[in-house]
Amino acid sequence: MQNKIKVSVIVVHYGATKEVFSCLRSLSEINDKEKSVEFIFVDNEEVNKTGKKIQTMFPWINYIKSPYNSGFGGGRNLGRIHAKGKYLLFIDSDIVINDKNFRGLLGFLAKHKNAGLVSPMLINQSGKLTVQASRVLTPLNGIFYLSFINKILPGSPILKKFMIFDWDRKGYLEVGVAQLAGFMTTTDAFDDVGGFDEDMFLYFEENDFSSNLRKKGWKIYYDTDLTIIHLESKGTPKHSDKITKAFVHSRYIYFKKHYGILSALIVEAFARFSKTTLILLGILLLSIFLNFYKIQQTMAFNGEMGYDYMTIRTFVENHQIPLIGPRTSHEWFFIGPLFYWIFGILLPIFHYNVAVGAYFFALVGVASILVCYWVVKKLFGKKEALIASFLISFSPIWINLIHQARFNAITAVLFFVFYYFLVKSVRNGGKSLFTLGIILGVMFSFFPSPILLLPGTVVVIFVYRKMVNKKYFLPGILGFLIPNIPYLIYNATHKFQILIDLFAWVPYRILGFFGFYPKNTASPQVLQSNITGLYTFFQQSYLQNNNVLIFLLFAAVIAFALTSLKKNLPLQILMILSAVSYFGLFLHGDPPEHYYLVIFPVPVILLALFLEKISRKFMWLSILIAGYLLIFNLSFYFSDKWFYVNTVRMSDDMNYVPYSLQKRVVDFIDKDAGSKSFSLERVGLYDYFGESFSLNYQYLLWGLGHKPDQSAKLKYTIYEDTRSLPQNKKVTWIENIAVSKNE
Repeated sequence: MQNKIKVSVIVVHYGATKEVFSCLRSLSEINDKEKSVEFIFVDNEEVNKTGKKIQTMFPWINYIKSPYNSGFGGGRNLGRIHAKGKYLLFIDSDIVINDKNFRGLLGFLAKHKNAGLVSPMLINQSGKLTVQASRVLTPLNGIFYLSFINKILPGSPILKKFMIFDWDRKGYLEVGVAQLAGFMTTTDAFDDVGGFDEDMFLYFEENDFSSNLRKKGWKIYYDTDLTIIHLESKGTPKHSDKITKAFVHSRYIYFKKHYGILSALIVEAFARFSKTTLILLGILLLSIFLNFYKIQQTMAFNGEMGYDYMTIRTFVENHQIPLIGPRTSHEWFFIGPLFYWIFGILLPIFHYNVAVGAYFFALVGVASILVCYWVVKKLFGKKEALIASFLISFSPIWINLIHQARFNAITAVLFFVFYYFLVKSVRNGGKSLFTLGIILGVMFSFFPSPILLLPGTVVVIFVYRKMVNKKYFLPGILGFLIPNIPYLIYNATHKFQILIDLFAWVPYRILGFFGFYPKNTASPQVLQSNITGLYTFFQQSYLQNNNVLIFLLFAAVIAFALTSLKKNLPLQILMILSAVSYFGLFLHGDPPEHYYLVIFPVPVILLALFLEKISRKFMWLSILIAGYLLIFNLSFYFSDKWFYVNTVRMSDDMNYVPYSLQKRVVDFIDKDAGSKSFSLERVGLYDYFGESFSLNYQYLLWGLGHKPDQSAKLKYTIYEDTRSLPQNKKVTWIENIAVSKNE
């Protein structure tokens, strides 16, 4: 007659390739001596490495192959489904237990009818001590135990109480939580709480399971008179990204499940605060300060911005949805409408205040730190990401870009995301090309120069063509078109004139470069300007003022990049993108600074990689270079060239009209005109553009309820360039700007 099963021993296996046989040999002793015990082996391995050998060597084991790695709880739940015993002994496959301790666990549960589980003392083979029992993991305990506080205040009263330091670790004790690498429970208790929560793939299962038992009235015991040996398998990496994500996910699930979402978020805030977090927070604070300090006094507002804001306000007041966006320096070429859509929401909310743009793009500047950190960390590493984020936080070219508060700044930030998904597309065989296309389409909606990333992407895909599946090409093209649907609709309803002009302009510029047209033709001067422009782009990415040290740093960074390409896929792709995009800029002939937006982050990323590499042997040199750049850039920002620029008068080079001075000019015109209609003209830099580039003044006057009427007889002329002021012209001087009036 077959013995009735009293105990089901369930072994859950993953990773312990060598240790599993020691585990099963220890169970052989129990199998020989105990007649009412069954043994269940749950194999959670994705690849069946030892299954056949185990079944051959230990035929008395019920071998269960899990269809996938279901994690700690999932494996135990699967074992329970096949178990018939009144008692359940769960052990990991790197645990060794003898018959004496097996009987001790069984006897303990038989004696303590209210026991939900009993956990023996875990003896690590290495001798390393680990937490095996504690009081309940509350949010307060979690904050002290799971965060940096544990390192700073390891002897705090809260931690001592949580770790049960007031117990001599002799005998048994009722605890809040017990280790579950090896433990015994009853089927009634296990089923009463519904087993393990499989949403917690790994970690915090002991806290969750123990809490569930306590809520049902079961008690948790830890008995140091009973022992098991932990062979400490190294099959599961402890610090991989996957394991880290599992740990963080389970931690959040546990606190949310038992204490609510607010408590979970508070614990997460403390738990995720590390040395890296502290450094990144410092970088963010530096970026916030440099982008927001004196923002209203020093913010830029010019005719181009005035044109866009006026256009947006017209669309809003006419209840229209724009299909195209801002006009570029080529007055025939407009880009997509996404910027107009965003500011079509922001401007009305803030009553069309000009400062909206300054604050919005200051936030973009701060966000660029986080985007940079995330992308560089994913592609290169945490240290490189911190260095790159640090460099961007005070980079002159980045700070100036954000200060201009123009739509094209978004393009520079999106390059990080585009670059990440391009690398990912190569690595995953092209699966991310659809996302890559969407990002490129969005970038093109904020500025035209990202079109140069198209040939760069084509070259990358060609170089790594064996790694990219052609079936994903069409989704990539579709992804690019989706953000540009409004733009395409507009073009379709206007005979595709913008696109026709664009496709005609590109070969025109290229053929002109090679001398087929007398425009943009290559010459020693143009070639020199191109090379100088590239160097200036790098130089201003690092330091506001050029010097010999920056030239040497530029040369060192380029040399490092070219000699570090081997077996570094992200760097290879970055250099291909940079080279192809720069070649396009080169063909343009002496491109202006903002054309480099297509590869704006490249110098900073390369410098970050360079500094990380030299820091491995010469940490002091890396710190010295970064410190030098920071100090000298800060000295520029805290000068009369930036934070303390003269905001009362127009700058001498006529490139900058302080916003406060613009307001004084429009206040004068508004009061002087009274109720009369008037037209407006401006004389100054870029006055050859439409409406003499006076749209910033027009927008401010519109805000005062006095929008200029260009057909009115009364005319005000604003002279920013007073060298063009006619002699004997009667004017009103507002600091060093003259305003004339013709009736």
